[in-house]
Amino acid sequence: MAMAELTTDILIQGLVDGITETPSLPPIINGEAFVCDLGVTEPPQLIEGVLHQGSKLIIGGGSKGRKTWSFMDLALCVSEGIPWWGWPTTQGRVLYLNFELQPFAMQKRMRMMIKHYNDFTGHQVTGQNFDVWNLRGHAAAIETLRPKIKDNLGQYSLVIFDPLYKMLGSRNENDAGDMGSLMNEIEAIAVQQEVSVVIGAHYRKGGPGDGKAMERISGSGVLQRDPDAILTMTDLDDQVDEDDNERECCRIDPVLRNFPPQAPFGLYWQCPVFKHGEWINIEKVKGKGGSTPQFFVEDIKGMFKGKEWMTYKETYTAIMDKLSCKDRTAKRLIGEALVNKSMVKSEIEMDERGKPMYSQI
Repeated sequence: MAMAELTTDILIQGLVDGITETPSLPPIINGEAFVCDLGVTEPPQLIEGVLHQGSKLIIGGGSKGRKTWSFMDLALCVSEGIPWWGWPTTQGRVLYLNFELQPFAMQKRMRMMIKHYNDFTGHQVTGQNFDVWNLRGHAAAIETLRPKIKDNLGQYSLVIFDPLYKMLGSRNENDAGDMGSLMNEIEAIAVQQEVSVVIGAHYRKGGPGDGKAMERISGSGVLQRDPDAILTMTDLDDQVDEDDNERECCRIDPVLRNFPPQAPFGLYWQCPVFKHGEWINIEKVKGKGGSTPQFFVEDIKGMFKGKEWMTYKETYTAIMDKLSCKDRTAKRLIGEALVNKSMVKSEIEMDERGKPMYSQI
């Protein structure tokens, strides 16, 4: 055999050996055999109707939008197997990579949440299945973190990375290639270790606009296409609940690849967790609709003169309807009207809950 032929044969055999000896790649399967393969089963659901075991979820939201509180709540709920935002969860051990909070702040929040669940929900929560890796000041590329994570992943059902940008290393979040390689690293953790991964992402700067909420997630479009599920948290105008309490609210938009679509819904903040509120108007997106007009107490002067007494809620709702203003503005105007005595709060006339009624002079 000629030397050239021998060299070629060795090279080809080397390539074949390299292919057959690559343990990380699954085999190619015939289509007919694949559809008849009863060994292919749906993985367990970690968050019912939202996330399978071994899948990726991105939760995006604005700055200071209480995303970290929400991630901690999710971690605690999964660690105890209790519902999160109304979705049932399957109990499992959780690893939380905390890149943002100082350890004392993380500890304080965990204590608040554990106390909340123990005091108000009937669940006995301890945090025993909730592990924290405090990495503030130690931001590193995912390649640096992955070996240590991989060594311990066998015991976890869920790993939370909060936030994504702290794991970029030298990557550019606006570069599709860079973000693609990052998500491939995270994908390897999820698939090879059969662990669910939740990633925190920020919205880019600017107002909400008219597009989809997931399109506001900062960085390359890879982050919108790659995950198996996306939950976006969009700030709403503050709204008033059934008990006349002003609440900080947000809108949740689920985008799901492997489950039926779900309608957006509203949550309100009651420290230290978000809760469902059927009274929330999810169309009142904060910052939408241009600049906010300015109103003064003179604008409501005489508006209700001669009318009967009204409840506080009826009063500020009527102002909102008349001026097309926000509830916060209407309440401010009521306060100013009481000060300049163009409106009175009765000490005799009370509503059915024993709260004072209001009227204009």
